[in-house]
Amino acid sequence: MPQKPYPIQVALIGAGGIARAHARAYAAQPERCRLVAVTDISPSRADSLAAEFNCQAFSDVSTMLEQVRPDAVSVCTPPAVHLSGARAAVERGIAVLCEKPLSHDLRTAREMVALAGRAHVLLMTALCHRFHGPMMQLKAMIDAGKLGRRLHFYSRFAFRFKGVENTWFVVPEVAGGGILIDTLVHSIDLFRYLIGEVSAVSAHVSTTLPIAVEDSAVVMLRSGSGVPGVCSCSWVSPPGQAVVQVFGSEGTAAIDYNANNGQLCYRTAGDEDWVAVPYDGPDRFVNETAHFLECVAEGRQPRVDGNEGAQVMAIIGAAYRAARNGTVEPLQA
Repeated sequence: MPQKPYPIQVALIGAGGIARAHARAYAAQPERCRLVAVTDISPSRADSLAAEFNCQAFSDVSTMLEQVRPDAVSVCTPPAVHLSGARAAVERGIAVLCEKPLSHDLRTAREMVALAGRAHVLLMTALCHRFHGPMMQLKAMIDAGKLGRRLHFYSRFAFRFKGVENTWFVVPEVAGGGILIDTLVHSIDLFRYLIGEVSAVSAHVSTTLPIAVEDSAVVMLRSGSGVPGVCSCSWVSPPGQAVVQVFGSEGTAAIDYNANNGQLCYRTAGDEDWVAVPYDGPDRFVNETAHFLECVAEGRQPRVDGNEGAQVMAIIGAAYRAARNGTVEPLQA
């Protein structure tokens, strides 16, 4: 992959809420990048975000890419159109940071990976919780053996998503599913990051809202070494919770995003009380985009490339099959 000098010229494909998070992260790194353009099918939405971040606005992706010629793009559209945005960039040799899930189904996710591979263009999946500062601290603690042998993983991301029934998140053809593919994607990726590759999946889903997709889900994972994990999520359970826990033979560690200042807390067998690990670095979106920009500048593969995103999609597909059929679905190594 070719190297690009700093500052990297970056454009956004999509101007919704997650695009604003990307824009703010890029704006926090003026030494690394310049946000030069944003495009959206809604001209008013593109105009608003472009005015906020002092860049050009477009309503057509190809026109924007041809006129601006950025070095890199963030694809921040709904999942069913991730491939079309990524393809437009890859065909022009432009590096891509694509929001999660990589696509609305595994077939198109794999198509995106193959497209980038053939063109030798960088493709990174935006699984931002891997770049959450306390999560990276937890990964380092596990790798150093401080928790001993990993025994169990638990996560819950739940909240009340007011008005979700009026959004694309509940349109199966656009989103690919409901909360399982939209939110539990993070828990599945964190299991792989902290515990290891998934060998088997089972799942249960439910729907209480008048929508065509699930609004609550529980997925059970098993790693290749036999470590179990429970991942739960909901759009209908206030006040909300965002927790990741890892239990080991020598201690337990937890990140509660809404308590203890969001710090990593742990307690080993010899500790009388919980120990909090301070973190005062950048937020996860800045860390994520900084890694992307470094990879673009240095011409190297990102830690969370397209293959990582596609593997998570394979697990999500297996979870939906398991929920539908009442089975335990094996995963290929």
